[in-house]
Amino acid sequence: TIGYRFISPDFSGEPQVGDNLENSNVWDGDEPTDYELGGTCAFSTLGECEKYATWSEGWIVMIGGESEGYGELKGELLIGDALVLSVAKWQ
Repeated sequence: TIGYRFISPDFSGEPQVGDNLENSNVWDGDEPTDYELGGTCAFSTLGECEKYATWSEGWIVMIGGESEGYGELKGELLIGDALVLSVAKWQ
């Protein structure tokens, strides 16, 4: 499965091709909980990811891995063992 994810510079630093991403957590409003999902959340299209990141600075990464289902947002994928395939500086 291929998906796209925005990464903020204050979240984890600059991503590199080949990096493994951690599993995502369930959020309660604007705060992450201790409940870990079975993969990394990602958008199914680059356009959806760009729309999400409109007012942000950081990186948009294309990730690949095993499909683990869908996230809570429309069009959101859950990717297990997510590996960074490409990195593009965003704004």
